[in-house]
Amino acid sequence: MNKFSQRDLATSLTTFLFLVMSITGVFMYFHILDNYTKQMHEIMGLGFVAIVLFHVFYNWKSMRSYFSKKIFLYSAAVVFIISSGFVVNSIISPKNDNSKRVIISSVLSAPLNNSLVLFNSNMEDAKFKLENAGLKMGNATTFQEIARENRTTPFSIIEIIAK
Repeated sequence: MNKFSQRDLATSLTTFLFLVMSITGVFMYFHILDNYTKQMHEIMGLGFVAIVLFHVFYNWKSMRSYFSKKIFLYSAAVVFIISSGFVVNSIISPKNDNSKRVIISSVLSAPLNNSLVLFNSNMEDAKFKLENAGLKMGNATTFQEIARENRTTPFSIIEIIAK
């Protein structure tokens, strides 16, 4: 592949991955098709970083002239200040998105009798379902303890019990 076609490939991939990242980012912001866009956005984002580096490598000579322009430096400063503002804001007043984490943690560490109610189950049913799945309940009193005893995740235990 000659240099011209490598530059074309780098620019084309950067353009189309930018479009995918932009669209999935907007979808995620408005919680549209979250189940489909989150993983795509994250994985394609990693690819986007690689492709941007590829793009910069093959277009370095023409890009170098931008770095000394005042508008480039102003743009860098503005983006840095805005990004820093978001970071500082999240440190000063953390958003209460921890509520999901608190609820999940509470369910996983609460006594089984209390947590099983959430899954329309009881101790007998839970024990039966776990044994049918080849797992042991033993003396465990929480989802976390059952998971640890069976070397699996608490979410796997819940999935079995919730069936």
